[in-house]
Amino acid sequence: MLTKLFLVVSAICATSSLAQSPGNETIADWKQVSDGPWSKREGLMGLAHNSYLFMSGGRTNHGVGFSDEVWRSEDEGSTWTLASKSTIPPRAYHVHLLVDDCQYIMGGQTFFTFYNDVWESCDGLGEVWTQVTKSAEWEGRAGLAATVTKNGDMVVAGGCYNKNGNPARRSFYGDVWTSYDKGRTWTLKTKKAEWTARSGPRLVEDVHSNLLIIAGEIGFTPDTQLVDIWSSSDTGESWSLVTDSPGFSERSGHGVVVTSGGDILVIGGWPHLHDAWLSEDQGASFKQISNNVWNCDEDACGKFDFWPILSEDGLSLYTIGGSAAYSTFGALWQDTWVTEL
Repeated sequence: MLTKLFLVVSAICATSSLAQSPGNETIADWKQVSDGPWSKREGLMGLAHNSYLFMSGGRTNHGVGFSDEVWRSEDEGSTWTLASKSTIPPRAYHVHLLVDDCQYIMGGQTFFTFYNDVWESCDGLGEVWTQVTKSAEWEGRAGLAATVTKNGDMVVAGGCYNKNGNPARRSFYGDVWTSYDKGRTWTLKTKKAEWTARSGPRLVEDVHSNLLIIAGEIGFTPDTQLVDIWSSSDTGESWSLVTDSPGFSERSGHGVVVTSGGDILVIGGWPHLHDAWLSEDQGASFKQISNNVWNCDEDACGKFDFWPILSEDGLSLYTIGGSAAYSTFGALWQDTWVTEL
């Protein structure tokens, strides 16, 4: 039984989450607006579009199942409607992006399958999905970081996979890819970035059009969490170290919000953090602005592998789902929270 548990836990790669915000530099009290109806899960993804909130995928069923669902909320997360099921293969720790008026889901994993496909929905409701790329130029992976630049280009970086198909052994990517045609084709920017290959980093673009990759992990223990921040001014081709001591602790599965003024907000992370940190110097240093995200002040309610969603007006920040345990089979959530920026 212990052997089986180790294999299942080791097969999973941490996710990556990001959001972009034109907001302010403080966060108010958090309010829980719903608890479900989608099942408890981690490694889910989401975004705001067309006056809706969307959520996709995730690791469910006490950690042994993966979702093939897309959910939609039209009332700021208070209620959710199932928009799509059984069209996109089940997965978690994937990517869910918005380019123009279309949503894109790509990458991610189940226990033994690592995806490099790209799915597109342009109906505004998340109901109709079409596979636009069966096999992208980058190899299948989970825990990849991703963002969309101001020019509308997709960028993916890092991630992990099972080495030689062995779920007890994970390997990590340190490459960066860009798509200029909404995921149809991909260009390799670098096969081996200057930063350590990793899973679960956060990738964002700041107001100066620099890419920033923030923290991540190379394992499931405290000593395998990362805290370094790297910057690229050439869309991921080359990277320079911003800092290896930003102020906050090592983490993965955290949320990152970038304001229009260039400030960066880091929230929570592995295994059960509930803090928030703000940078006013493009990630060079951070100051702690909260230790009770989700109105939480103890490990039992801290979270990682949740997903942050910024409202379209940039005034509200939502988080959905997540986990909080050193063990993969720990607490999972199905809640939606909001705070005003």
